[in-house]
Amino acid sequence: MIARACAAAFGLAVALVASHAAATGCMLELREARADRLLERIALVGPEPRFSIAFDHSVLGTGVVDEYRVAAGRLVLEAERFEGEGYGLPYTAGPGERLERDARGSRLVLDRPIDRLVLRASAAQRTRLLLDGEWPLARPDAVSIELRPVGCEDTGTR
Repeated sequence: MIARACAAAFGLAVALVASHAAATGCMLELREARADRLLERIALVGPEPRFSIAFDHSVLGTGVVDEYRVAAGRLVLEAERFEGEGYGLPYTAGPGERLERDARGSRLVLDRPIDRLVLRASAAQRTRLLLDGEWPLARPDAVSIELRPVGCEDTGTR
């Protein structure tokens, strides 16, 4: 019941931005990855559109937020903010990266192009898209979701 309500609210939000999407052309498509079936299209705005994926760490239960931008039609992972330390979390920065620590946790700053972004959205991990609000990504009609920018080739190239 809750999953249906979340899916309906997400669909309504997507419908509300549809007129803006027609004007910009830059969209984020959510697709069921295995069948390559379109689930939703969401308008992206700005010269370098940005969005985040937030979730609770599967082992630690702490918050993780991955920050993305769209540049020249591609997804680029800009940063990962996380609380705590442990399994699967960065403990040092790689070449060209910077690990910052503050009272809220850590932030790994990077500039990593992503060829294909596929995730297994989990209700237990509260996987959600942060873009003009917070939208749950766990869906009863999709096991794995691909996030794909379309019509964004004219966005910045930072």
